[in-house]
Amino acid sequence: MSEDVYEVRERNEYRYLVQEEGEEQYCRRSYVSPVLVLSRRCIFLIASGVVALLALAGYLAYVAQTPPHGYADVYTDCGALRGRQRDGVFSFRGIPYAAPPVGERRWRPPADLQASGLCWKGLYDATRPRSMCAQVQPLDETGRILGEEDCLHLSVWTPTLSPDARLPVMVWIHGGFLHMLSGSERGYSPNEELTAQTGLVYVSLNYRLNAFGFLALELLRQGSPTNSSGNYGFMDQIAALRWVQKNIHVFGGDPGKVTIFGQSSGGTSVWTLMMSPLAKGLFHRAIDMSGSYVYSSSLQAAERDNMVFLNRSGCRDLACLHKLSKAQVLKAIPWKEYPYWAAEDLTDLPTKNRFVGPVAVVDGHVLLDVPFRTWENGSGYSDVPFVIGTTEQEVDFSPNYENISSWIWEDYRWFVTDKLTPFNASLPKQALDLYPSSDKCPTRDRCAEWQYTTMVSDMRVTCPNNDLARRAAEALKSPVYRYVVTHTPSRAAIPSSLLPFPSRFSFHLLDSLAFFRGLTETLGEMSPADRSFQDIITKYFIHFAKTGEMPNTWPKYPSHTALLSSNFSAVQNHSSERCSLWKSHGFYQYAWIN
Repeated sequence: MSEDVYEVRERNEYRYLVQEEGEEQYCRRSYVSPVLVLSRRCIFLIASGVVALLALAGYLAYVAQTPPHGYADVYTDCGALRGRQRDGVFSFRGIPYAAPPVGERRWRPPADLQASGLCWKGLYDATRPRSMCAQVQPLDETGRILGEEDCLHLSVWTPTLSPDARLPVMVWIHGGFLHMLSGSERGYSPNEELTAQTGLVYVSLNYRLNAFGFLALELLRQGSPTNSSGNYGFMDQIAALRWVQKNIHVFGGDPGKVTIFGQSSGGTSVWTLMMSPLAKGLFHRAIDMSGSYVYSSSLQAAERDNMVFLNRSGCRDLACLHKLSKAQVLKAIPWKEYPYWAAEDLTDLPTKNRFVGPVAVVDGHVLLDVPFRTWENGSGYSDVPFVIGTTEQEVDFSPNYENISSWIWEDYRWFVTDKLTPFNASLPKQALDLYPSSDKCPTRDRCAEWQYTTMVSDMRVTCPNNDLARRAAEALKSPVYRYVVTHTPSRAAIPSSLLPFPSRFSFHLLDSLAFFRGLTETLGEMSPADRSFQDIITKYFIHFAKTGEMPNTWPKYPSHTALLSSNFSAVQNHSSERCSLWKSHGFYQYAWIN
């Protein structure tokens, strides 16, 4: 049999010519050519290679997206963040929460990042804090400028990144007379140690300060969407709280269990936010530590008082104000002329008819009315559990007299008489009878300093805050609690940029430094009593953040005031006789401000 083979290409078949028994026949057989076999093998190999390459690419992409050891990634509504992980705590620092308030955004409400087209692609480096807000120490004769206008950042610390954890959240608002400091001060802000020990989520934020954050001027109303001026720093705080509501779940936090807490002007900020309709629903408990008693300046009055800023700046229109450098803005602030933004005498008995002008104002936008009147009207405020705290010798952090530590009792009596006689000739004797040299001093030295700073603190801070707590208890359905720190540290504070004086008693900052584990650095070494005080304040703050109330050992105000030292006690009518003296002579108008 002979055979010729040829391909029928269009059908991929082969015909065979067969000669058999004198006949020619064509047989048809399907046949795969060697070329086709090779092609299929190639396709298989190529396909296998593609699959392998895709797998490799996927692995490489996974490796690229998986953070290296010691780092962690989260995804917020504006983009991905890379932070750090150490000792079971995740930290994400310097996260933008609003558009940079620069250029035309200076002296405007904070702008949303997404609406401004400022969200980012890729990973944002959240491993380090960003710049503090532009500032100068009001009493720093060198005029050294710190920080930048582009400063609206916050930081988060958390023990878990599981959205199912739903941990309580504490949002810290720093103090500094609304003029200085930041949310990243060492020993005065959240940190890994506190987070690990308490198991809560912490947020700390920067907000605009001084003239950048609180300048009220009629010129600044031009083009303003709120038809107001001033209080930009409070608007920043509200923007940060909105960010928390949108994003805190990816950090393991519960947006329905947010506590705001702040010290000094941070405490003032806390109860300002309680009074603002713009902040309703953004937080659920509040702790005010050594905040202002009240401010009631109208927008019009503040704008009139701040004309001195305009004169010092040399500007007459909005365009000129926007062109000022940050140094020119800070230099134009009336630190030592009315309205006395430096507030130099707030740590002393007052001078008759000398008042410090408020930085925060009733602007008609953040605050619709005078705070106490808002409570009296019964609406427009956040009715949340509220803690109000002060320290017994607040002004000992920076007393007005450098030699006060060497005073003897004769010096004490002379200064009290000199400062109070202009108010009423009989007032010095009344005050000295209530604050006698025979009182038991907690230390062996500096006792005249102790009694003088107690008197000033009662008049400026403690007694007015008792009245604030009373008004809160009358207005709120939620529980109100009051505490006074009476702990005397085991040694004098080491002077620092945060604490310029070697404070010896229950000074301004003592409660916040204890909570943030800053006492070791402040004192150099902690005694068992110091540690006990730190544990007590931590225990009660954390219980409040978790539950919205204090344990039964701490009754609500006004029935009791908690005294926090190396042990806990709750007393009735704390300082009531002393406070009656200051109130009867109208001294609450000289209360701590800003």
